[in-house]
Amino acid sequence: PAQRRVGHTPLAVLRVVGLALILVTLGLFVVFPVVSVGMLVKKDPGRKWVDLVICAWAKMTISPFFRVKIKGHDNLPKDEACVYVANHQSFMDILSVYQLFKPFKFVSKASILKIPLVGWAMRRAKTITIEREDRRSQLNTFRECVEALKKGTSIFVFPEGTRSSDGKLLKFKRGPVSIAKRAKVPIVPLTILGTGRLMPAKKEYLLYQNNCGVKLVVHPMISAKEVQETPDDELLQRLRDTID
Repeated sequence: PAQRRVGHTPLAVLRVVGLALILVTLGLFVVFPVVSVGMLVKKDPGRKWVDLVICAWAKMTISPFFRVKIKGHDNLPKDEACVYVANHQSFMDILSVYQLFKPFKFVSKASILKIPLVGWAMRRAKTITIEREDRRSQLNTFRECVEALKKGTSIFVFPEGTRSSDGKLLKFKRGPVSIAKRAKVPIVPLTILGTGRLMPAKKEYLLYQNNCGVKLVVHPMISAKEVQETPDDELLQRLRDTID
């Protein structure tokens, strides 16, 4: 909303402090030991089990503050690798989509690895990172994504490349489409609703209360065959129209 009641902002600051404390406490005393031990005993090159540990970590972190409802759960692939694409309006998007409880690798800006504990977990999960202004990094990221998909690991991409400040979709980049075509995998579009009201873009120090919580809409999959046969511009427009 354009205006909030007096006192909402101080409460939003306290809420984000509470969320951060839960995130760190769970990370130090649950996630860190579980992942550290698991790395010694589990043989899983894709580290999909780490993805699921992070899903549980995210769920326990956000549960005291907001709910995540999922519509179209049946549209999620069973065991097939795919490219997930979604709109992006808040840092809470990341914690929210983990509630899908599907193993996937985020394509994220490299700076996220600098966040204490979160960066450690992302490295253990083999998150794919990118320096947006570095052409060499972009090419390396493209290759890593294609290789991961060919090995059966899904990836999650925000095609806008950054967060929208007003909830309106920004221009979609071609990366996700090019990756899906090269790897010959399907694309699963998602719409994320409500995160921008909880934590507006560029205001990670605030977590407002929103009784409606977050809603994830999983749209029907675009098959690998359709991805291959549809021109890039047409496919990007289809994704945009579906997500919007």
